[in-house]
Amino acid sequence: MALLLLTMCATAAQATQDSEPASAGWQEIPVVEKRLPSEAVGQKTLTLDADAAPGFRLDTALASVPGVTLFRRADSLTGHPTTQGLSMRGVGASAAGRVLVTLDGVPMGDPFGGWVYWSSLDAFELADITVRSGGSAGAYGAQALAGVVDIRSRAIRSMRAGVEGWFGADDSFSVKGRAGLDLGDTDLALAGGHFQTDGDYLLGSADRGAVDARATSDASFASMKLEHDFGTLSARGALRYFREERVNGLALATNETEAVDASLTLSGGVGDGNWEVVSYYRTRDFANVFASARDERTTELAVLDQYDVPAWGAGMLARLQFEAFEFGVDGRRMSGETNERFRNLGAGFTRARTAGGDQWTLGAYGEGEFELGSAKVSATLRLDRWRSYNGLRAGSDIATGAVLRDDDVATKSGWQPSARLGAEVPLTGAIDLRAAAYRSWRLPTLNEYYRPFRVVNDITEANPDLVPEKLYGLEVGVDYEPLNSFRASLTYYRNWLQDGVGNVTIGYGPAFFPLGGFVPEGGVLRQRANIDASVTDGFELEATLDLQPGWTLGARYQYARARITAFDAGPELVGNRPVQTPKHGLKLSLGYDAGGPLTLVTAMRYASGQYDDDLNTRKLAGIVTFDARVGYRLSDGISLLADMRNLFDAKVVSALTADGLETIAQRRFWRVGLHAAF
Repeated sequence: MALLLLTMCATAAQATQDSEPASAGWQEIPVVEKRLPSEAVGQKTLTLDADAAPGFRLDTALASVPGVTLFRRADSLTGHPTTQGLSMRGVGASAAGRVLVTLDGVPMGDPFGGWVYWSSLDAFELADITVRSGGSAGAYGAQALAGVVDIRSRAIRSMRAGVEGWFGADDSFSVKGRAGLDLGDTDLALAGGHFQTDGDYLLGSADRGAVDARATSDASFASMKLEHDFGTLSARGALRYFREERVNGLALATNETEAVDASLTLSGGVGDGNWEVVSYYRTRDFANVFASARDERTTELAVLDQYDVPAWGAGMLARLQFEAFEFGVDGRRMSGETNERFRNLGAGFTRARTAGGDQWTLGAYGEGEFELGSAKVSATLRLDRWRSYNGLRAGSDIATGAVLRDDDVATKSGWQPSARLGAEVPLTGAIDLRAAAYRSWRLPTLNEYYRPFRVVNDITEANPDLVPEKLYGLEVGVDYEPLNSFRASLTYYRNWLQDGVGNVTIGYGPAFFPLGGFVPEGGVLRQRANIDASVTDGFELEATLDLQPGWTLGARYQYARARITAFDAGPELVGNRPVQTPKHGLKLSLGYDAGGPLTLVTAMRYASGQYDDDLNTRKLAGIVTFDARVGYRLSDGISLLADMRNLFDAKVVSALTADGLETIAQRRFWRVGLHAAF
């Protein structure tokens, strides 16, 4: 019945590199950087073109996969950087993210907070994105709790020199350039670009006041990649720089980020196998101000000034791969702190605070893949050691320097096992069965341990006593391909999340709380806490139907019934749905690419209602949006582009305060541009 329904709907995108219709006619054939392959026996996997969806950020492309979400509905164009962690399959949204995002094997999560700067990952220099659903052990390591998003760069040797520029809504514009150079035995690639927008307002016109400002953004990036082959040894180095400045709805509510990433990958062969070593070092300098509107939004006040949030991370992954076995070790080191001023009663900040610490994880794994008759089976075992130490939370009076707080934060450490068992069985020439079981885990970030934050009048406190999250999962699926022009799949899964980190309500303002100080009227105090247990039952439907000449119909649907099942510290939350977790997600698409100069992508996306708080009192209505993209190739290497997100400007509420103030996201956005490759 499910397959019949999919056929009648003429539905969704295939799980291959050409799963989306061509985006605008100006992509090169995506030849990716060389890396050892990572098998995914029994795992639900989908690969997208890095520039396949309407919009211009990778997070908008990932939004075409139901169940893959940022913490809130706001995308990276207007969403606060600290809310851009990725979650999957309805296990519960988290600002830090429960999905590991990598670029050519290097983790992209902020060393301090775990969130991802999507504005720094430009599809102009990237090839494809592979989404692996479900807990992933093995080479992906400790933070792949609910899945992996593996981004791959374009190979230097296949990269044509090119430029791209576009202009769009809100006086937005972007200019970018790239070049690949052959220097004999060495290949060099350079890329860079700048984006700027005046932005839109975060509140509706009826709610805005004199102090509301547009959400402006200004971002630049530059990268250099170098590759050299030494006979049987290949070396690839990369250096990336990124800077961004934002205004978040109020003139005083600003943030800025400066980032440098460096990596070196060595690979070669040994005997009957191949090896790879990926090493990296990353720095982040972040500054952020939270502000509150007052006097019916005629005045504003800075309420928290995180003026210096430095962080750095380093790591290494070493893999040895044979035909049926793989072994590896990896380690990561993270360090960061927040330096901030707070308690502004109108005459300036009176308190200072420093909080932060260090973490490391070290793990080893082994994978094996076997043939049992017609079935393919894989097994992965991994063991990690983790440590969180040098914890600090100190507060003082700015005027007198008197020490008001100096917490003794205990060092924490432990062992965490991971495992995955997968199988694929061909039942007929057209039907394949797959299944998997897994255990994965995530270490809370330094941000979750130590950094408090404030959104309008809602205050969230950190918690240095958090323990790692653990996820247990089962899934079974069937893939159906009776014709080359039709493909469909159905997957059922169940996830058990233990000790999931959530923001738990402590009390409402106006009131004073020893934990977080004074909470103003209309505000709420929350603290990060480990929720004992939650369960998600879900299923995913996907299919595509290729029509001649050049038309493709598609759809993806996910149902995720998530609920908290145990929480001794807050029994009133049992039965509630985790925050920012819709039950239904659907994407329908129509694409055209007949090999000629014209290409077209149109899409409809639906997400059901979700809650913005742990008590399930702040309900966000369901949304339906339409996107479209058109490309036209003028000549070899020169193409025009036009696309529009949220075509009919549907209202998308991403956050809701206790007094009913709505934050609006994903407003209608259009752009037109030109791409040239030489």
